[in-house]
Amino acid sequence: MTITQPQARPHWLISKRWDLIILAVIVIGSSLIRIPGIPHGIGFHPDERHMVQVTESLTRNQMNPKSFAYGSVSFYAAWGFAHLLQPFWKQAVTYDGFFYSGRIFCTVMGTLTVALSYYLALLIYRRSVVGLIAAFLMGCNVFHLQLSRYFTSDITLTTFSLISIIALIKAHQRGSLASFLVFGICAGLATATKISSVFLLAPLGLVIGLAVIKEWPPTGGTVRFTKIFAIIVGGLTVLGASLFLTYWKGYPRIFHQRIAQQAFLIPLSVPFLFGISLLLRKQSLALSKLFACLSIGTLIFVLAEPYAIIDFQTFSRQTQEQTNMVRGIWRPPYTVQYENTVAYLYHLKQMLWYTMGWPVFIAVALGVVVASGRVFVDLLDKVFRGELATKSLTPEMIPLVFAAVFFIATGHFQVKFPRYLLPLYPMLFTFAAALLASCIRKPKNRGLATAAGAHDTKTQKLVASAPLLAPVDTSTSILRSEGPLEPAEKADDQSETAALVFSDTSPAVSESSSEASSEIAKEEPSNE
Repeated sequence: MTITQPQARPHWLISKRWDLIILAVIVIGSSLIRIPGIPHGIGFHPDERHMVQVTESLTRNQMNPKSFAYGSVSFYAAWGFAHLLQPFWKQAVTYDGFFYSGRIFCTVMGTLTVALSYYLALLIYRRSVVGLIAAFLMGCNVFHLQLSRYFTSDITLTTFSLISIIALIKAHQRGSLASFLVFGICAGLATATKISSVFLLAPLGLVIGLAVIKEWPPTGGTVRFTKIFAIIVGGLTVLGASLFLTYWKGYPRIFHQRIAQQAFLIPLSVPFLFGISLLLRKQSLALSKLFACLSIGTLIFVLAEPYAIIDFQTFSRQTQEQTNMVRGIWRPPYTVQYENTVAYLYHLKQMLWYTMGWPVFIAVALGVVVASGRVFVDLLDKVFRGELATKSLTPEMIPLVFAAVFFIATGHFQVKFPRYLLPLYPMLFTFAAALLASCIRKPKNRGLATAAGAHDTKTQKLVASAPLLAPVDTSTSILRSEGPLEPAEKADDQSETAALVFSDTSPAVSESSSEASSEIAKEEPSNE
C-alpha cells in the first residue's frame, strides 16, 4: 500500500489572485523580451543551419531526418508548425521560413519553462514568493533568453525535462499512477529530443526505491521478493523468446525496410513491460508503476522518433559519433577550443562570468549547498527515527539528484558547450530562489499576534518565545527553517507554533497558542 501524506496549503506572498497576476506579468515580460530577437541573426548559428536543412528535407512521403545528432522532436515540431502557417504565409515552408517556425516554437517552449519554474518551486516549498523569484530569474537569464531565440534542441529538452521532474515530485508526494505516466510521456519526448535525457532515470529509481521501502512488509518479505523476481524474470524471458521467434524466419520490415534485431527489441518490449506492470499490481504497486512508466515512455519515444528504430544503423552510428566527440575521441575543428580546459570547473566558470553572472551564481551555489544540507539532515533524521518507511523525504532531493547526476556525467566531457547544462537551470534557480526568499520575511510575531487578537505584553512574550519551544538543533536551524513545509496533519503542536511564527502569511493560530492566549487574557484584562 502506498503511503501518501496531505500537502500543506501554499503560502501566498500577497494573495492567490495577486500572486498569479505577478506571475502573468513575469511570463508575459519574458515572452516580450524573447519575441523581438526572433528575426535577428538568421543563419549565424551553425547548429541552427543544420537543423533547418534537415527540417527542409522532410516531406509527407519521406519523414526520415537521416540525422540523429539531435532528436527528431524538434524537426517534426518545426515542420508541422511551418505547414500550419503555410495557408497564411507561403514562405513558411521555405529554407528561410523554417528558421522562423523553428524559432517561434523554441520561444514558446522557453516561455513555458518560465511558468513551469514557478510551479516547480511552489510544489517543493509551498511558498509563492519562492516561485515568483525562480520564474523571474529564469525569465531574465540571458543565456536562456539567447537560446530561446535559436532553433536548437536545448530549450525543448529543458522544458520536457522540467515537466518530467515536476511529475516525479508529484508521484513522490502522492504516489499516483497518473503522475508516473506523465513522467513517462515527458521523459520519452525528452529522450526523442536529445539522448542526454536518459539521466532522468536516476531520480526515477530513487523515487521507486523509496516507495518500495514504504510498502515492503515487515514479515513475509522473502516470499514477496521471490514472486516479484519470478514475474520480472519470466516476463523478460518471454520477451527474449518472442524476439528470437520474430527473427527465426527473417527480419521484420517496416515501410519496406529491414529492422535490426536490437532495434526491434525497443518497440517489442512495450506490451511486455505493460504486462509485467499488470502482474505486479498485487505484489508491489511501486514496481508496477515503474514498469507502466517504462512502457509508456518507450512507446512515446518510438512514436516521436520512429526512424531511430527503422533506420537504426544510421541512428547508432551517429549517436556513437556524438559520444566520441564529447569524450574527445573524435575531435572536429569546432571542439579544439576545449583543449586543456578543466572538467567541471570550466562549466562553473562559464556560469560565474557569462551565463548567470556572479551575483546569481553565488545565490545558486549557496542555495544548492543549503538545499543539500536540508536533504541530508532530513534523511538522517528519518533513518535514526525509523520513519523512512512511513514518511516521505523532502521533495528537494529529486531535482538535486537529477542535477548532481547530470552535472557529474556531463561536466567531465572533453567538449564543454555551456548549453549542455541548460536543463539544470530551472532547478538551480529554484534553489537560489529559496535562499533569497529567506530574506523576505514579515516580522516574526506580527501575523500570529494579529490572528490571536492579543496585544498585551505577556502574550507577545509568549509568541516571541515560540521558536524556542520547537525541538530544532541550533546547528541545523538554517537548514530546517527554509525547507519545504511539512504536511499540517503530521506536524506536532510545537513545530506548528514555530512554523506559524516564521510564516510569510498570517495563518490561523495553532490550538496550543490560542489556549495560552485565552488563559493570560483571563488573568489580566486586555489593554482594550
